[in-house]
Amino acid sequence: MQSLGLSFLLILSILALSNATLQSTIDLSRLQTILQNGIKSKDVGSIYFAVKGLKQLKATVPDVCQDLKNSKYDINNVEHVFYLTNAAALTNCQNILTPDTLRTPTQVLDKKDATIRELYYAVYSLKAMGKGSVYDKEDALKNLIQLLKKDDTPVNYGYVFALCEHMGCGAWTTSHAEGVLLAADESDSSALHFDGGLPVTSLLLTTIIRAYKELKKPLPLTEDQRYKFAEYLLSRRSVNTPRGAWLLLDAALAIADTDPTPISISVKGKKYVTADSDNVEVSVTDLIGRPLRSLKPEEVIAQSGTRLADDVVVLSKQPLTQKPKEQTTFVLNLSKIKAQYGLYKIALSAGGKTANVNIAVLGEIQVTNIEVGVGDVDGTTSPKVTTVAYPNKLGERLQADHLQKVSLKFTVRDKWNKPVLVQQAFVRVGSLASDDEAIFVAEPDNTKAYKVELNVGAIGKHLNQASGTYTLTVYLGDSAVSNPISWLVGEVAFNFGKDAVAVGDTKAGGRAGPLPEIAHEFRSAEARPARALSDVFAAACAAPLLLLLLLWARLRVNLGYFPFTPSALVFHLALGASLSLYGVLWLKLTMFETMRYLLPLGALTFLSGHRLLRRLVQDKSHSR
Repeated sequence: MQSLGLSFLLILSILALSNATLQSTIDLSRLQTILQNGIKSKDVGSIYFAVKGLKQLKATVPDVCQDLKNSKYDINNVEHVFYLTNAAALTNCQNILTPDTLRTPTQVLDKKDATIRELYYAVYSLKAMGKGSVYDKEDALKNLIQLLKKDDTPVNYGYVFALCEHMGCGAWTTSHAEGVLLAADESDSSALHFDGGLPVTSLLLTTIIRAYKELKKPLPLTEDQRYKFAEYLLSRRSVNTPRGAWLLLDAALAIADTDPTPISISVKGKKYVTADSDNVEVSVTDLIGRPLRSLKPEEVIAQSGTRLADDVVVLSKQPLTQKPKEQTTFVLNLSKIKAQYGLYKIALSAGGKTANVNIAVLGEIQVTNIEVGVGDVDGTTSPKVTTVAYPNKLGERLQADHLQKVSLKFTVRDKWNKPVLVQQAFVRVGSLASDDEAIFVAEPDNTKAYKVELNVGAIGKHLNQASGTYTLTVYLGDSAVSNPISWLVGEVAFNFGKDAVAVGDTKAGGRAGPLPEIAHEFRSAEARPARALSDVFAAACAAPLLLLLLLWARLRVNLGYFPFTPSALVFHLALGASLSLYGVLWLKLTMFETMRYLLPLGALTFLSGHRLLRRLVQDKSHSR
């Protein structure tokens, strides 16, 4: 438990902060492992990126001619042809290529609507096969500029810059590079990248840097831009594919080879010192972990050291010592301050750059004894105090009811027996019979003595008023303490009074057991009128219809002109059924059920009514 607590505290408290330098490097050995695994792939693209990356790392590349021949690719896909031809050129496997391989890139160059990306793949495919001169510089550059006017995205600029490397128009690249760099997006005010992520960022950085180096011109990248692009590359160091590994490697090498190169200053290994170990190792490298060419060992200095607790300066202008046989590792000796435990901010400088890192000086703490007392809450009687020496327990179980309080008092001391304060001082009260527990903070007084008073009647609400036996445990810890303490002091039997429940019983309203069933009550039905009144109202509503029927009977309605045809009968029956359905809707059916019946009735009424009207018109015209 002590080791876990120490690790947790160290992780929380020991953080390196700096805006002037990098805080880590790109692990080339990890990238090399990814690339070596990519050689075994059956995908032609993975093999190409793996070979390209291993060549840049100057690592051994196995014979992949047969693998390339058997790899998966589409001869009609110009990107696949690019991977195949360039991988073959890098590994001297051109004998696996057939004359048919030239067909696709040649067709792309003949296309009028070819994209810049397709032109890039086609040109470099032909170059890998010794046919690079087919792309004329003057006409090609004019064509590329026209295509850029239609789509001037950063990725297209990257492909044009790459094509200019082949065509020898690096001057055009340098004349447009500054404008392209201004299009980079900034994230969190600390990283720069281009729209399209790592592939586009890597392509633009490498092509721009190579163009300026070839023309021996100073790079347009400011120091701030270099660090921000490097920060972005560090944020992408978790790549796990051959393509991602090569893109990251290519861009990182390009940035690292610039002058001045971004500097990484970070603590190597442990970030704390103890009484037994007073050295901290610091790593000073470039972006990819290489030693800085122009850095002298005496230029690595701890400019200042400040204790965070009170801002007291504890060291100044202390040089670091270069570790033997390790050019990138420097040792900082903190023996001067190891007796004063706490967190310190150390300003480390190298090559004109400064990084602030937090170092913990871990000390040992001790508690010689603790005083445990039981007394009345109102203080009418003196508490009975028992002294327990660390790490022992109380010799007997204490008893305390709801009218009493339990007090604990102790002093934390350092290795030299001096009273000290710690960041974390807690007392845990935990039940032996259940999972009930409560944590209380111990507060120091003016003499740096910690004290906790547990009012039994008040703490009962935190323990579900469950009377019984509880343990008292003291926890002490600090971010600068190497031996956090967990001390089981003893046991106390609490009686929470009339509101208490025995251990094992269920307290009414407690959290144990099922909750009472929820009874849902809907709104009561509204009062209805008497039956006689309802009948009178219904008769009054039906009176007009009854009167109409009586008048029709008295006048003797003439049905002589009624056409007794199927369409007439069906129409009137369907119309009557529809009207009846509306009545049933108000009495029983729902809207959806009514629609289900009304749709076929409506269709039948419409068709039969249309036929009836047509019949009536025809009969009327014949009678004339």
